Parts: sequence; C-alpha cells; structure tokens
Amino acid sequence: MLPAAAAFVERLRALFDAGQDEARIWESACVYFRELLEDRDLKRHASTWPKSLSIEGKPGNLLFYEDPDHGFVLNALIKAPGLKTSVHDHGKSWTLYGIIEGAEKVVRFDRLDAGPRVPKTAQLVETGSHDVSPGYIDFVPPWEIHQEHNTNQKTVGLIVRSQRSGTFVQNRFELATGKVSQYDGPVQLPYKLCI
Repeated sequence: MLPAAAAFVERLRALFDAGQDEARIWESACVYFRELLEDRDLKRHASTWPKSLSIEGKPGNLLFYEDPDHGFVLNALIKAPGLKTSVHDHGKSWTLYGIIEGAEKVVRFDRLDAGPRVPKTAQLVETGSHDVSPGYIDFVPPWEIHQEHNTNQKTVGLIVRSQRSGTFVQNRFELATGKVSQYDGPVQLPYKLCI
C-alpha cells in the first residue's frame, strides 16, 4: 500500500481503538484524509486507475483496503463527464468522499415525511448544493440524501466508508414519483494501491 495510505489506515485504526463514538471518529478522520488526498504518490497512482468502473450497467468502486477489525474500507471511483447519479443515501454507512481530479456539484435533500429509514416512498425537498473540486472532502453521515452532478470532465474520487458496500442497504429516490428502491451499492473491484 502507498505509504500515505498506510499511514491514514493506521491513524483511522487508532481512532477506533481509542473507543470514540463514530461521529467523532469520522470528524477526526477528515483531517487525516485531507493529508492523504494531497499525497503526490496517490495522485500519480490515480492516473493509472481504469477509465470506467461500470460492471454490467452497475456502478463500481475500486476496493483498496478493508479493515479486518473495524470494517472500514478505502475505495475509489471514476465518474464519466456529464454523469448525474441517482438521488441516493449511503444507508447506515459513514462516508468521506474526497476529490482527486475533476469537479462536480453535490445536491442535498431532506425528507418531508417521517417514514422508516428503508421506505417504499418518500417526499424530498432540496436543501442546497455546493460545488466540489480537488481536495474537497464531502462528509456524508448515515442516511443523508444527496446527488452528484459531474461537470464536462471526469471526476476521480477517493472514498472512506465505515463498511464495505454490499454489506448494508442503500436507498435510491425518484423525485418525480416519490418511489424509493433499495440496492446494495457499487460493485467492489479489488485493486492494489501500491507503487
């Protein structure tokens, strides 16, 4: 593993080992993650990642690391120019999403209804949006609803999740109809993060 990535993993493991609550762990991890995003070796390595991670029409993530004790993972994604994701959440997972290359707009939503976490329908309202560029970290707590709109260039992102996609359910929201469907998240593609 790249030295900066290995150092990040050790620091995150130390936060878990200290017994802090998850919100505090992930807030602290943002500081360490920012340092990792600035690493020159990581940026060079990112230029070698596959151009597309779509598997049989499903989105995919590179899977660099899954912690054997605490379950957190280190992923990457590549989004094609002009791509717009579904309106979705990350279920019960905490997520840090850092931009290495490219730019996009992140749109946030709140639920107007008081339904269950895994609903069949939901009423949403847009609460705001912000532009993100290299070095930006999007902190996504569990169940936070959002959508990403890519610019006219590809986006390369590094992701830290509290657990591997596929081990928890995520929601996809249809704004026009209010329908909600569930899925297991992006396909995980093992990939080495080394020089």
